[in-house]
Amino acid sequence: MRNPNNRLADPAAAPPSTAAHAPGRSTGQEAAPAGDVTGPQTPVPTGSLQREWSRAFALVFVALVLGVVATVVGVRVVTDQIQHAAAQHRLESEAVAEIRARLDDHEQAGLQLLAEVPVDTSAFLQQQKDLSAQFDAAAGILPDAYGMRATLREARTAWQDGLSAHGLWDSQVAGLHGNRVAEAPSFAASGARSRTLLANIRRASLDALDDGVAYGAELQQMVSTGRTVLFAVAVGGVFFFRRRMTKYLMRPVEGLYRGVLKLQAGDYSHRINVVRNDELGQLAEAFNSMAATVHDNHLELTFRATHDPLTGLANRVVLTERLASVFLAADAGSVDRREGLVIIDVDDFKDVNDSLGHNGGDALLMQLAQRLRGCVRVHDLVARLGGDEFAIVVMNDGGTATDDVAGRIQDALREPFCIDDVRLKVTVSMGAAQRSAGTADPAELMRQADFAMYMAKHSGKGRYQLFDARGYDKMTYRAALRADLATAVQAGQLRLDYQPVVELGTGEIAGVEALVRWEHPTLGRLGPAEFIPLAEETGDIGPIGCWVLDTASRHVAGWRRSPGTADDLWVSVNLSTVQLSSDRNLAALERILAHPASQADKVILEVTESALATSSDGGVGALNRLKSFGVRIAIDDFGTGFSSLSTLAALPADILKIDRSFLSGVPGDAPAAAMLEGILEVARKLNLGVIAEGIEDTGQLDLLRSLGCDMGQGFLLAGPSPSPVLEALLASGPHLLPPAGVDAAADGA
Repeated sequence: MRNPNNRLADPAAAPPSTAAHAPGRSTGQEAAPAGDVTGPQTPVPTGSLQREWSRAFALVFVALVLGVVATVVGVRVVTDQIQHAAAQHRLESEAVAEIRARLDDHEQAGLQLLAEVPVDTSAFLQQQKDLSAQFDAAAGILPDAYGMRATLREARTAWQDGLSAHGLWDSQVAGLHGNRVAEAPSFAASGARSRTLLANIRRASLDALDDGVAYGAELQQMVSTGRTVLFAVAVGGVFFFRRRMTKYLMRPVEGLYRGVLKLQAGDYSHRINVVRNDELGQLAEAFNSMAATVHDNHLELTFRATHDPLTGLANRVVLTERLASVFLAADAGSVDRREGLVIIDVDDFKDVNDSLGHNGGDALLMQLAQRLRGCVRVHDLVARLGGDEFAIVVMNDGGTATDDVAGRIQDALREPFCIDDVRLKVTVSMGAAQRSAGTADPAELMRQADFAMYMAKHSGKGRYQLFDARGYDKMTYRAALRADLATAVQAGQLRLDYQPVVELGTGEIAGVEALVRWEHPTLGRLGPAEFIPLAEETGDIGPIGCWVLDTASRHVAGWRRSPGTADDLWVSVNLSTVQLSSDRNLAALERILAHPASQADKVILEVTESALATSSDGGVGALNRLKSFGVRIAIDDFGTGFSSLSTLAALPADILKIDRSFLSGVPGDAPAAAMLEGILEVARKLNLGVIAEGIEDTGQLDLLRSLGCDMGQGFLLAGPSPSPVLEALLASGPHLLPPAGVDAAADGA
C-alpha cells in the first residue's frame, strides 16, 4: 500500500515526465556498465546462426520423419502378416470342421442302411452331394503348402472308396438289399481313415499359423532395428547441434536472460553490450531500446492503473488497497483506531446526461470531484468507483469524522454547478459505515456502506444514512428466504392446515379453508404472511398456488368419500392477483380444475378486495375463465378495500368474506354493528353468500346469528389444524355448534 502522502494522495497530479528516467532511450546503443559484456568478442557473420540451425534441424527432422515412417509402415506390415495368418487358419479350421461334421452324419446314415434300418435314401444321396460340394469348397480354401490340398484330396478319395466298397456310392444305393451289418466295421474303418487325414490337415494349418507368426516376429525385429538406427542418427544430430549452438547461441542468450531478469525486477537502467554483428547483436540493441521504453511506459501505466482518467481521482484499485491495509494493520494490532467509508451516488444523474449530453455529465463529475477533494482531510482518500459513484475512506475516525465529512459535502453541494452556462442544483445520496471489531473484511465494509447508500436513496434522495445493522440483517434474511423459496415446492417443504367454515344456522361444517405453511429446514414453520408476499415478488407464487389448489382439492375430495362426511363439503383456496394476471399461471390453474379428481364444483377461490381493486381490469376476465369450470368466487377481507357497490356488482362473485376488523368491536360497538348489518343487507340484495371471519366470542356469534349471517369461521368455532386432525374432526360428526335457538347447556344435557 502506498503512503497517503505520495502521488496517489494527490490524484489530480499529472504523471511525471518520463524522460529523466530513461537513459539511453534515444539510441539504445550506449555502452553498458562494466561486467555486463555478453557473448563472444569475435564478430560472427550475420546469418550464421540461421544457417547452423537450418542444417541441424534438417538432419534431425529427416531422421525423425524416417523413423516415424519406418515405425508406422513396419507395424502395419507386421500386423497385416499376423492378421492374415490368423484369418487363414480360422477359414481352414472352419472348413475342416464342417467336413468332419457332415462326414460323421453321413457315416451314421450309411451304417443304418447296412443294418436295414429304414432310411430316406434320397436324403442320404443329397448328403453325398452336399459333402462332395463341401470338399470342393475346402479345396478352394486350403493352400498347396504343407500338403494340405493333397491331403484333402486323399481324404475325399478314401471317403468315396469306402462308400463304393460297400455299395453306398451314388446309384449303388438303389441296388442295396439284405442285412449287411457285418460290413459295418469295415465301413467305419474307411471313415476313420478319412477323419485321420482331416486331422492331419488341421495340424498342417497350425504349422502354417506358427510359421506366419514367426515371420511376423522377424519383421518386427527388422523394424525395431531400423528404427533404432534412425533415432540414433537423430540423437547424434541433436548432440552435434548442441555443441555448435552452445558456443554461438547459449552463452549469449544467458547474458540476455540475465538482462531480462534485471528488467523484470525493475532495474530499467540496465543495458546489454554484445560485440557481434549477427542476430544476437541486433537483439541486444532492441533490448536496450525496449528497456528505455518500458521505463517510460511503466510510469505512465502506473498512473493510469491507479487513477480515474476523467476526474484524476484514485480508482477502485487504490480504494481496495487502502481498505486492505487498514484491516491488515488492525489485525496486526499495531493501531487502535476506527475508519469510515462513505459511498456517494449522484441523484438523477441520468437526467443530466439526457439534458446536457455525456459531455455535460462528464463536466459535472469533474467539478463534483474537485468539491469532494475540498471536503476531506489530507490523509483521507477520495476515489471514483465508476459512473456517478464515488467513495471516501475517512482515516482515524474517532467517532464523528465520517459524519463531519458528510456534512461538509452537503454544504459544498448547496452552491449550484455551472455547466456550459447552465446552472444545476445537484444532490447526492450518501451511505456510510464504520469499521468495527465485528467487520470481517473490506468487502463487508463496502457492502455495509453500499447498503446504507441504497437506504438513503430510497428514503427520498439528497440524504445521508449511517449503516443500520438491523435493516441489513432484515435484507439478508429476505435474500436467503428468497433463494430457499425457489425449491420449497420441489423439496416437499409446504404443508396445509385447514380451518372449518360453519353454517351458523345449523352449526354444521359447510367447508374448510386451506392455509399454506412452510416447514423451513432451518427456520421452522413459517406462516403465509412471511413468505407469500416474497413469492409474489419472485414469481414463485405460481407453483406454490398450484400446489395448494391441487393438494387441497384432492384432500377434501378424499374426505367426502369417507363415511359420515357431507357430500357437499367444499374447500376454499386463496389466490393471488399475480396468478390471475399471468396467462401461464392461469393456464396451470385451469389444468388442475379440469382434472376430475379436483371436483371443481366443490372448490371456492378467494381473492382479496384490495387486490382486485389494484388489478387493471379487476381480474374479471381471469375470474370468469376460472368460474367456467364450476368453481365459486369469494371476495376475501371485504370492507377493507376501496371498491364501490357498482364494482362489486360487476364482479363474478358468489360469496363475501367479511373482514375480522368488523367483528373486533361488536357487539358493544354500535357503528361497527350497523356497518355489519349493512354489508349483510347488500349481500342479500345481490344474492351473495356471506362468511364472517374472526369469530372469537359468543357475543359475536349471537349477533351474527341475529343478523342472519350465513356462515362464519374463527377460533371460537375451530382453529386451523393439520389434515389428520381435521379428518378426525369430520369423522366425529358434522356439528361444531348447536343449531341457532338451542341452548348449548341444554343441548349438552
